[in-house]
Amino acid sequence: MSYAPTTPGEGALLFLGDFNCTLATARCLGQRGIDVALVDRSPWAVARASRYVRHFERLPAGRADDFMEWLIERGRGGGRGRRRANFSGRVLFPASDEQVFLFARHQRELSRYFRLFQPPFDTIYRILNKQRLYEACAHAGVEYPATWYPRGEAEVRELAPAIHVDVMIKPRTQIQLESKTKGRTISRDGSEVDAYLQFVRDNHYGPEISAHDPDIGWPMLQAYHSSRTHRIYGLSGFIDSSGKPPAMRAATKLLQSPRDMGAGVCFETAPVDRTLAGRVQDLCRELKYYGIFDIEFIEHNAKFLLIDFNPRVYNQMAFEIARGLPLPYMHYLAALNDRARLAEVYQSASDWQPRGDEAYCDALHLSLLNATQRIQEAIGGSKSEDWGRWMRQRRHRLTDPVRLPEDPGPARLDVIRRCLQSLRNLRSRRGPA
Repeated sequence: MSYAPTTPGEGALLFLGDFNCTLATARCLGQRGIDVALVDRSPWAVARASRYVRHFERLPAGRADDFMEWLIERGRGGGRGRRRANFSGRVLFPASDEQVFLFARHQRELSRYFRLFQPPFDTIYRILNKQRLYEACAHAGVEYPATWYPRGEAEVRELAPAIHVDVMIKPRTQIQLESKTKGRTISRDGSEVDAYLQFVRDNHYGPEISAHDPDIGWPMLQAYHSSRTHRIYGLSGFIDSSGKPPAMRAATKLLQSPRDMGAGVCFETAPVDRTLAGRVQDLCRELKYYGIFDIEFIEHNAKFLLIDFNPRVYNQMAFEIARGLPLPYMHYLAALNDRARLAEVYQSASDWQPRGDEAYCDALHLSLLNATQRIQEAIGGSKSEDWGRWMRQRRHRLTDPVRLPEDPGPARLDVIRRCLQSLRNLRSRRGPA
């Protein structure tokens, strides 16, 4: 459901300005005349350079509880300075698992000052905790990789002899995970127990999630299917609370960084698998979920195995926006409870027809990667993909998350920052003068 704030206001409040999804959200809303404010710890956040971000405020350093205290205080209209934007009544757009968790956990208080569109805390936590998500998948008929949930050394020792596939150690959730690791592979050489215990020692959670779920510190073991040899297929879209079929688009992930587990760099459009789309709807119904979603599957032995579910704005969202699905605007309208306009957008999204050659990539990132690969080939490395050719072939239907002719500021800032980072890396390799 959506919430009306006690103090009238309008516009959107965004976070984490270096995330591609934040820039995509700012552009999607700003192009429709919606007032956009950005909060970030860095004044050099890429999204801040967008012409569509009308207000910026620097977020003080601190932990999760400090952030929530600051946000609620700003919602009340507190804080000093004449140039501070009025945050009260704005629609919140969480941009990370941690923010979704915090906003759901503090939903009642936040709803007094802001507009939200997200399900209750129990639904959010079922999605963000992989064990609970897979339990819901089993009920909804959605398949997923073989997964085990040992709680300590003794259970790992008991499990290890019965596992006959390559496995990964993965955290059960990314919420307040200090290391931000996605996981690591384990070789089948009898070192499973040592690797598991080392993973526990190296990866710690923040106090709020640890207090909520004391078992969260025990990682899970999951059958490993490499993205280099298996297709990663994604269904992304929006489902409202009325129960109607979700509006969605499909894509195939061609490249991610890091290669085995990381954010998507390169995607191509794909047809929506209607059978799988029906199971996604069943899963959302089982979870009682509504809102923006991005769900990834790995294709293995002609089966789609669910590997991730993002209940929020997400990395490659600009691709869906370019393909006629303005997800941030749909979230905004739902939060304002503008059902009539939301129905119009739903219909427009349904009427959109693909050409079949749509693609997505961060052109600067991919160009740098391609140049590095060409250099490695020149000095005797193995031949790799020609991403430069791939981009040239798709340039007329290519979505770039940063570069947009009508909004050049983020691309300029991105180039400056990457150049400065390269100089810092070069200096660090040379050592002190």
